[in-house]
Amino acid sequence: MPAAQSFEVAPSPVWRLLWLWIPLLLVAGLMVGTALDAPERSHTELFITLPFLAVLAAVLTWAYSRRRIVLHEDTLEVLSTFYRKRVPVSAMRLDEARIVDFAEHGRYKPSIKTNGYGVPGFQSGHYRMADRSKAFCLITDSSRVLHVPLRDGSALVISPDRPRALLDALQALAGPPPAH
Repeated sequence: MPAAQSFEVAPSPVWRLLWLWIPLLLVAGLMVGTALDAPERSHTELFITLPFLAVLAAVLTWAYSRRRIVLHEDTLEVLSTFYRKRVPVSAMRLDEARIVDFAEHGRYKPSIKTNGYGVPGFQSGHYRMADRSKAFCLITDSSRVLHVPLRDGSALVISPDRPRALLDALQALAGPPPAH
């Protein structure tokens, strides 16, 4: 039985988390400001809400860093934030898989988030493409994205650090394409 093969996810800068932290800090600041401005109000809400905001920031930060691409035997597992997708190699249309740059091939870029986690430059979870088809995404670098169509009409859109190496490994597992 072959061992699991891990593929690094393309790095994503931590500063992208500012898209989460800044709004949370603004909300916390507004809450403290309004609570201090209204002395007749109880400060109990601050003792409940501020720790909640801190926990929320910690969970979202942890989720941002939770990403993995692993090839187990004949199944590709993509773990991203709160989401996991397992796809057998036999369910992939590898002859149509492409490594794309969204700047050049915008049609492969997800357009509508249906159940996902995203900040500018980072997308994770379930999305709809421009043609309304479904896709599971883990995008950390839009300049080198592996787009793998699936037999059910959906797609995997992921950012491995070395997309060619992952595509080659998937194609090797699938074997030679059938003769037409």
